[in-house]
Amino acid sequence: MKKFFTAVVCVLVLALTLTAFVACNPTEDPTTPPAGGDDTITVTWYQGSKVLKEETLEKGSKATAWTPEAPENKEFTGWFAEASLTQAFDFDAELNEDTDIFAKFTSTAHVADETSYYLIGAGAGDMGKANWDHTAAAANLTMTKTDNATANIYEITITMYAGDMFQICHDGSWDGQVGIGYVVGAEYCDGLNFNDNTTYTAADKEVAQVKVGDTVIFIGADEYNNGFETWNVKLAEGQDGVYKITYTTYPDHPADNKITFQLVEKLDAMTVTHEMHFIGTMNNWGTSYEDGELLLKESDDKATWTGTLVITEEMYADWTAEDADNTLGVKCAAVKLYNTIDGKYYGNNGVNIFLTAGTYSFKYTVEGNVVEYSKCEYYLVGTFVDGEGAAVNFAVKAGVTPALTVEDGIATGTLVAFDAAARNDYNWITAQGKTNPDGEPAVFAFQVVYGSELGIATWHGYNGDNFYVTAGTYTVSFNIATGEYTVTAA
Repeated sequence: MKKFFTAVVCVLVLALTLTAFVACNPTEDPTTPPAGGDDTITVTWYQGSKVLKEETLEKGSKATAWTPEAPENKEFTGWFAEASLTQAFDFDAELNEDTDIFAKFTSTAHVADETSYYLIGAGAGDMGKANWDHTAAAANLTMTKTDNATANIYEITITMYAGDMFQICHDGSWDGQVGIGYVVGAEYCDGLNFNDNTTYTAADKEVAQVKVGDTVIFIGADEYNNGFETWNVKLAEGQDGVYKITYTTYPDHPADNKITFQLVEKLDAMTVTHEMHFIGTMNNWGTSYEDGELLLKESDDKATWTGTLVITEEMYADWTAEDADNTLGVKCAAVKLYNTIDGKYYGNNGVNIFLTAGTYSFKYTVEGNVVEYSKCEYYLVGTFVDGEGAAVNFAVKAGVTPALTVEDGIATGTLVAFDAAARNDYNWITAQGKTNPDGEPAVFAFQVVYGSELGIATWHGYNGDNFYVTAGTYTVSFNIATGEYTVTAA
């Protein structure tokens, strides 16, 4: 019993001694969580894989930028959120988990560069002189190397309008071209990829931007699954102006090459932004047109452009039968729409539209750069009404406008005519005293046309006017060669 009591006393004395030691420790602050606890995070600052420093911060706090010492022949150019150095770090963001921050250094060592660089691209401004042709770009948009003994600096001043775009190339080749990834300040962002009209987040790495303050000056987007570095540098809306583009090169460290820019003069936006033409194997992809040649027609509200294109076998190209995108699998014509104002091409999701012989209606919608097309057929159009009671006034509309069957040059179909003159939309028929060929008061008017819902290529009137009938069901036959109508009551 005495031994047990002695042991208990020793344990109590030891516990009191430890408690007194902890309570008297002057370095312990009971109000501060221990490093690495649930309320703290670790921020690690890197130069490549080398750790520059680590620091412990409370959750919800912000990292503070600092300037690290640059290696020899290097200069510090900013902090980035990932090792690829493409996304600038956001120092305004609250941090709630362990975070890595990466320093970017660029070369300052000078190795002479005697390459001749030029801008290639397209647009309504000076970039239209290139139109993605290396020979034209080299002749009109070659950059001037400044007289600088310690740096390779190339400059050019160009006029740019919203949507104009460029890359920097040399030696007539696409190898080694540089784009938005080399523009100082370029980073991935949330936004619309203008190549596929799909919205992405910065994490998707499909869209990029260059900002000055809060204003977006240039944008870029993935088009052919190429790297960020080669995406086109495209001028954002509202940033029309004269720009000086500077390209600084480091031949021994080409990854450090950089593009900078300066707004020389602000310009008003262009009032005429579109002039749409057909282009393709029918005109050998020529971008110069005679007045009205292969021109589509602009709508009054400037929202759409429509036109018709006749394709013959003489327009076919041998290579089309072998083209990977030619789903027809036979020789045919290759077609796109071409905007002569900004030098851009529009096709079927960016690729050529392949067409066999025939006449086609086209419609280009400015918003979204949408191209629609359909092959023309023979239809009856006139004073029709659709299922919702809306007038279909001499236009082709699926399910309303009768399609005609063509055999041996005769287009034939069935027409159901109602008393359209009783409608306010069509009371002009009786007001003008229109009659059928037998002299009876007419209530319905129609013509044969060749076209589609996207537009009508040719109209075929009856003696220079519409064909007028009384209410009833009719068989209509139209002789395509002579233009003669045969209309009989069913």
